[in-house]
Amino acid sequence: MPKKSHRVAARQAAVGKERKRKKRSQASQRHPMPDVAPPAPSTVATPEPRPTPSTVATTEPSTAPPLTRPTPAARPMAPRYQYVIADLRKIGLIAGAMLVILIVLAFVLG
Repeated sequence: MPKKSHRVAARQAAVGKERKRKKRSQASQRHPMPDVAPPAPSTVATPEPRPTPSTVATTEPSTAPPLTRPTPAARPMAPRYQYVIADLRKIGLIAGAMLVILIVLAFVLG
């Protein structure tokens, strides 16, 4: 039966490669490169006049577009974590039962 084990190993290798490919594509989607170019250095540094409170309300809005981050879309839970809540509930029940048993034994034997 060596051929069957080779088929299983090949299938598992393909699954692993697909998983890695998905991780790479998700990582590139999570951290997109910013489109903002660094500011060009000016040859002559001239201080800009500070606006007085009376002129702040009358100035026109700037023409530069506001820099905003795209909001991440809600992603469904990964399928490999689908049993975590049930497992945590079982662990909690077992830990609680052990704690109750220890307290009862402390009163009975103490």
